[in-house]
Amino acid sequence: MKWTRPKSLVAYGLAGAAAVAAGAWGLVPAEAADHLDPPGRTNPMATPPGTDRAADIADVYAWHDSAAGTVTLVMTYAGPNDPVAMQRVTCDRNVLYTLHIDNDRDQTPDFDVRVRFGQDDIGNCFVRVEGAPGAGGMLIEGPVEYTLRRGDVRVFAGLRDDPFFFDLQGFQTTLMTGNLSFVNDRDFFARKNSSAIVLQLPLNAVSPTNMPFDVWGTTARIGG
Repeated sequence: MKWTRPKSLVAYGLAGAAAVAAGAWGLVPAEAADHLDPPGRTNPMATPPGTDRAADIADVYAWHDSAAGTVTLVMTYAGPNDPVAMQRVTCDRNVLYTLHIDNDRDQTPDFDVRVRFGQDDIGNCFVRVEGAPGAGGMLIEGPVEYTLRRGDVRVFAGLRDDPFFFDLQGFQTTLMTGNLSFVNDRDFFARKNSSAIVLQLPLNAVSPTNMPFDVWGTTARIGG
């Protein structure tokens, strides 16, 4: 069980995230990412239950550290989940996770950081990252739950406490009663796990001109 929250989530050029219902790498974008949406494809509580949790984007986060000269990008997916013993990161070799970076604001990616997972014969999960700015065009590969490095790029993929904050009970009560019922100390996502892909990239590689940039995420599944 992993319960680790980031200390800050300061958005820098954050454009949002898009989930996809895909066939053979084709992308059908949605306007935003959300946990367990669309329900018919991803929500296990839907009727009939959705089955494609692995391709369900929860959130995309981005922040930068000017002093360190780094940009951190995070995509969470396949959550939230109540923690149980021996729980592992979702490891589906047939899903492609992509973080897109547009550093000239023309709504076209200048970098597509592509992430895939795979397993060995005894079920150990590995991650493969390609296209990361600052990695010199080299692949970054290794086991999940470890920080991997290539040049000035760091990669982590693993199970983490979902960083999103939302008062689901207050939302449902608001819908039923029409009275605003949110409180700021009731977090449905507290101590619930999601799978996470984390990239730390050199800022000068992501944005050589030091201008604002846009980040968004997509998933695609082979075969739809």
